[in-house]
Amino acid sequence: MEKKSSAVMMKTIWVLSALCLALFILTAMNSAKMKSIEREAEVQRQKYLSELCESLDSMTVSLNKSLCTSTAEMLHKNGNDISRQAAVAKVSLSGITDESIITDEIYKFLSQAGDYALYLSRKEDFNVSEREWERLKALYEYSRYLSESFEQISSDYYSGRVAFTKKVNNLLSSAEDEGISFSDSFTDVQQTMGDYPTLIYDGPFADAVLNKEALGLCGDEITADEARKKAAEYLECEAGGLKKEADTQGAIELYCFSYGDRAVGITKKGGMLCYMTDASYAGEATISTEEAVKRGKDYLKRVGFTENMTQTYYSTYDGICTVNYAYEKDGITFYSDLIKVSVSLETGKATELDSRGYLMNHREREIREGLFSAEKCEELLSPYLTLISSEMAVIPLETGEEALCCELHCKDRDGQEALVYINAENGKEENILLLLYSDDGVLTK
Repeated sequence: MEKKSSAVMMKTIWVLSALCLALFILTAMNSAKMKSIEREAEVQRQKYLSELCESLDSMTVSLNKSLCTSTAEMLHKNGNDISRQAAVAKVSLSGITDESIITDEIYKFLSQAGDYALYLSRKEDFNVSEREWERLKALYEYSRYLSESFEQISSDYYSGRVAFTKKVNNLLSSAEDEGISFSDSFTDVQQTMGDYPTLIYDGPFADAVLNKEALGLCGDEITADEARKKAAEYLECEAGGLKKEADTQGAIELYCFSYGDRAVGITKKGGMLCYMTDASYAGEATISTEEAVKRGKDYLKRVGFTENMTQTYYSTYDGICTVNYAYEKDGITFYSDLIKVSVSLETGKATELDSRGYLMNHREREIREGLFSAEKCEELLSPYLTLISSEMAVIPLETGEEALCCELHCKDRDGQEALVYINAENGKEENILLLLYSDDGVLTK
């Protein structure tokens, strides 16, 4: 009997030992797997941090060059470079921050910097005022501060004073008890960027536009999961591969996602595509500019902008054709309802979309017949001009209001073409734009 009890006990011990061994092996395997995941996350964050520092440094250099140039052509080149570098910085920044960290001021700065340089490059006769140069210099100073701040964070990381920890999906100091953390450092950076001055200009990211009420948003509020599905559709990727970025607040509230070098913003109201960026470069052209314009319009329909959008102006640089499309109805072009689409001349695919103008301004307007017909407006033209054609258009005014105008396409005695806008309500000459034709496209000044 004792031998039988002893045998049972031994058997129990063996079974328990085997279970303990199996549990130990399973725990070790899970631990190894977790460490492997953490190492992969560490490498990914290292990549994002390195790319962020590089893009901010390049952006600062480009802004410095912009201050040194004396030609609109070079300023335009630098503006495009800054916009591309800012797009990379946005994606990289999102890779080392989570939703608990506010990035609004930094994202606002990154959005405005390149666009402001492009705005200055379009000034007539490169007539940039001293105040505008000072604003550009302020952008440079803030960019340099931002670059130096993240270089210091990078230095702290590689020296061991800061570590990536999966626990909080963030950068945390190893001296957390002393209160030294990435979150604290980032707050300091964000507060300094909060002092970044408001820029008033006519670019797509102007504060005056961003702070208005969005009139073009329609539909019900959507969830983050619904927005993820839409983002995957727009980026043509699997929804599970998307990275959720911090939401954007303001006049247009957005769910933001990234996938590699690409990023999208989906409106919380209505689930509309607000922006799409792709930081990749274009190689040798395989399609014409005309084909790119057509593909840009097709892309608008594919992502939900099914109303009639007509091409206005376009430009081509570094293998990317950027086209402005405006809403058109009953023969009237609404220039406030603008969507910008960039298309790669190498792949024929859209690399950027900005629909803020459309989302901020689009609505059904009650258009009253003007007191001044097209014929009467044509009579008000300068005798120095010869009429080529006329169309009706609604244009934004400096007051923030809109005006129904007759758009008169003319040329002067030297062959310079221009667009003259005569208010159809009162006959006032509201604006004159000079048309610039080149191999790169059609622009106005």
